Amino acid sequence: MRRLVLTLALPALLALPVPAFAAQTVYFTAAGPFGVAQIWSVDAAGGKPELLRRRMPVGPEGGAAALSRSGKRIFCICRKDGVDSIAADGGGLRRVGPLPRALRYSVVTLGPDGSAHWIRRFTTVYSLAPGARKPRAFRAVRNPESVVDERIVPGPDGRRIAYVAYGCLGPTCPDDGIETLLTAKVGGSDKTVVYQSTGEGKEIGEVAWSADGSQLIFVDGTGEGDPKGELPVFFPPQYLVAPADGSNPAGAPIALPEGVFNPFFSPAADQLAFSAFDQGRFELRTAATGSAEASPLAKLHCRYPNCEFAPRVFGWR
Repeated sequence: MRRLVLTLALPALLALPVPAFAAQTVYFTAAGPFGVAQIWSVDAAGGKPELLRRRMPVGPEGGAAALSRSGKRIFCICRKDGVDSIAADGGGLRRVGPLPRALRYSVVTLGPDGSAHWIRRFTTVYSLAPGARKPRAFRAVRNPESVVDERIVPGPDGRRIAYVAYGCLGPTCPDDGIETLLTAKVGGSDKTVVYQSTGEGKEIGEVAWSADGSQLIFVDGTGEGDPKGELPVFFPPQYLVAPADGSNPAGAPIALPEGVFNPFFSPAADQLAFSAFDQGRFELRTAATGSAEASPLAKLHCRYPNCEFAPRVFGWR
């Protein structure tokens, strides 16, 4: 009788939802042979990476991809002049919508809803919704001496974006060397200053959102040059975290392992994945947030300079 009960109950047990502690997956783009970009995935605990997309166009930062909010599909520029999507296992290529042909050599980033974002004339932010032909645009800076960094970073809900402005944001400033990390709604409203710095050797970059949209991690120069005064002057970078609501525009320094870049938060923001360069090869590493101790995540077989751009994590679920 007991054997019969177990036999009848087994199918029901197998149909239960996967528990919350199921293994997580990290998704990243990397350089492939013959000047193409590729999409890969790897278990967040480490292991052998799985190739999901073998060939896709290369932009100024490599391949463009974003994980959908559901985690079931990956939005990508997998073919020229358009946004596509593939299943999280690499199959089921679909066209999402067109892109202007003039963007072939521009930095285009994708959001978790399949939207595309880019900069024109160093001042204007463009956002194209999935399937739309006409983008929304807003002037990110109005001072003629100010510019916006080319990389727009969409938030995890697809409703807000982050971007960096170099120079005075208003008509006048006491210091024109100011740099500002801002967020805004996709249409340009509700601009929020997340972080500001000024001085020689400052340059904000490598911006990434936490999965819940509550904070951003980024790099800035320390402003401290070579203590010996020798040339070339080197300004070492430092990583910071700041609340996305602008409540701490000075940011808080955070420790990262030496020699890593392009950090990306885990879903719980308790870990970071990042690119590294070691003995002529790019690889991915992870560390607990705020820790200087890294663990290997994935090694890539392509050697520099054949791998012309670093791998970049775009999803962790």
